[in-house]
Amino acid sequence: MSVLLPLSSVLAVEQPPDLTQNGIQTAFRVLQSEYIRSGDLTFDELNRAALLGLLERLQFGAQIVPRSEETREAGPGGVQADILRPGIGLLRPRAFRQQESAEMERHLAAFVQQGMKHLILDLRVPSLPGDFDVAAAMLGLFVPEGEVLFKTRQMRESGTEVQRSARAPLWTASVLVLVDEETCNVGEAIAAVLRQRKQGMLIGAPTRGAAVRYETIPVDARWSLRFARAEVLMADDSSIFQKGLRPDFPVALDSKEKHALFDAEGRTRPADTITETPRQRFNEAALVAGTNPELDTYIRRSSGGTLPEDLPKAQDRVLQRAVDFLLTTDHLQGAKIDWNRKPPAEPPVPKARPVNP
Repeated sequence: MSVLLPLSSVLAVEQPPDLTQNGIQTAFRVLQSEYIRSGDLTFDELNRAALLGLLERLQFGAQIVPRSEETREAGPGGVQADILRPGIGLLRPRAFRQQESAEMERHLAAFVQQGMKHLILDLRVPSLPGDFDVAAAMLGLFVPEGEVLFKTRQMRESGTEVQRSARAPLWTASVLVLVDEETCNVGEAIAAVLRQRKQGMLIGAPTRGAAVRYETIPVDARWSLRFARAEVLMADDSSIFQKGLRPDFPVALDSKEKHALFDAEGRTRPADTITETPRQRFNEAALVAGTNPELDTYIRRSSGGTLPEDLPKAQDRVLQRAVDFLLTTDHLQGAKIDWNRKPPAEPPVPKARPVNP
């Protein structure tokens, strides 16, 4: 499949967005007759270039994907749960499948039983586009029964389909939602609803704005066309398609670093990605044990050896900032000042007594 470079990339000239249809046809005719290699501009090549340009213009609204991807399963599913700090729990869906909503419910019930005060919902795991029934099931764990979650509007239909919460909420405490440019369409819908309802704050990087339902249709023996067929609307009929979500607290993390932290098997505990192991030092315990870790470190480094603290450790800065925010909030809320409290009365000054009466 050959790819034609846009003329703007060669000439570095911005193409006019208001070019008329007559202008477009004239440009095609001139190129087919006067271009230095007009023989290369066959009908098939022009159609191919037009399709590639259209897909580039639509961005993620439409894509040509291999037919093998239609049957390809998403990554390992399940929900990764962890306790980051006392009172702070984390849930991280990995594939946004229907069974993960039931797994989230079990973890949330355990968090409630353990008296957790805060929840961090991590929606940054890359995943294939999913179904919005999963978004409705997961949102039902947070939104009161009967409340509007979101709406979907199908192509060529004037009306909208309303999704409502079908159950009583399980989690009613605070929620921090982690998002970035790899948040899938289901995750974006969940984050948008929680934020609009003022039930969650967003931390991370801007999302793509791909909160749409995709449909995939084969176009030949090898390729399929995946395109947006239905759009997700908020309860007030607003849309985030091709707009995305701007986090309340922007925190950048390189995607390669994130992928290294999100290993496929889920062996890395999220709590381990937000802490640093201090270097061992000579202290009273080492003195009693008759050891000197600082001397051992010096000998090992002087002989060319590598120490654990010398190796770079990837850390999840987004998750770190979320935990810092919750700990700071708890501290400030616990430090209440009573502005009406009167200062204690000063004790009376004792009178001086003569030494020799």
